[in-house]
Amino acid sequence: MRMIKMRRTILIILILFVSLLSHAQRSKVLAVFQLIESEKFKEAKEAVEEAVKDEKTWKWPRTWYARGLLCQEAYQKGIKENDKSMYELYPNQLYVAYESYDKALKYDRGGRLDDQIAARMVLLANDILKVGEKKYAAGEYSSALKAFEHVIMINENPVLSLQTDANLIYNTALAAYRSGSWDVALEYLNLLEAGNFSSNVTHLLYSVQMAKGDSLAAERTLIAGIRKYRGDNNLVLMLVDLLLRDNKSEKAVHLLDSVAAIDTGNYIYAYAKGLVHQHTEDYYPAIDAYKEAIQLAPDTAALYANTGVCYYNAGIEIQDHARTISNNSEYVREKARSEEAFISAVEWLEMAVKKNSRDENVVELLQQLYSMLHMNKEVP
Repeated sequence: MRMIKMRRTILIILILFVSLLSHAQRSKVLAVFQLIESEKFKEAKEAVEEAVKDEKTWKWPRTWYARGLLCQEAYQKGIKENDKSMYELYPNQLYVAYESYDKALKYDRGGRLDDQIAARMVLLANDILKVGEKKYAAGEYSSALKAFEHVIMINENPVLSLQTDANLIYNTALAAYRSGSWDVALEYLNLLEAGNFSSNVTHLLYSVQMAKGDSLAAERTLIAGIRKYRGDNNLVLMLVDLLLRDNKSEKAVHLLDSVAAIDTGNYIYAYAKGLVHQHTEDYYPAIDAYKEAIQLAPDTAALYANTGVCYYNAGIEIQDHARTISNNSEYVREKARSEEAFISAVEWLEMAVKKNSRDENVVELLQQLYSMLHMNKEVP
């Protein structure tokens, strides 16, 4: 009986000893907060790093909260006073702060620290966002991406559950694009595209898909973008360029006609159709398309210039064909047709110059035509 009582006494003493030891260890963690408050950051770091490695305190939420707070307070003080020893107390200090807060929340099953950590995380997100913006401006896109993604993670943390700003997602996508992180860029760009953010997203999405060698996805992206953002001329021209590269000129013309039937006041579809026909050397259909575009945009110099170039190329084509003809009367007739095309080219190129065309090639071609046709004229 006395032996059982003795064992119980020893057990109680051991329990009390462990309890007191654990309390002592936690007291050391609580002392870290006082060190932080008195800005003794190096001493606080030594104490908290011991605590995160000690089996008696490493699962205690306040241990990790203290570490996060230390990182954040030292960083803010260091930035304010331009003191590297404080804002580089840890490598990647703000990210260490986030990881520490995240662990504190993980171990705090009762949610007692939620409000305190939520308030600190809002400030932390602002600091990390500034880092991201600075890194992006410096061309350090991978570092900027890391920062922006951390801000998104903070916003989406359950203690905040904030709706992430679309501009932040766009900047994150842009940093991913600039750093060549194609899959990450696609993830964020697809989010924005689903929300109809802007035609810039469509452009970037197309560029990423092309970089990944997926021209079919790129084509679908541009088609959807053209229908969604009517009036965005760049998307139309990019699609035409893509289709021509893939030898899909007929598809390009059909698509342009179908979109033009919906967006009837936009000259760009007829202009693009002219470019397609010009690319495939169908010069007179190209001329018809350009003239159709001029009806909608009479002050666009490029339309007159391209019409002139098509007449010139048609003249060259007729002239080359004439050289193969042995019948004299037919040859003369073809030569007259080619000269007629050259004269038309002059008229349209002169109109382009009057519309303030700044294309040096237009001026050079016009001078060449004056010489060919023995016109004693100067470029207007």
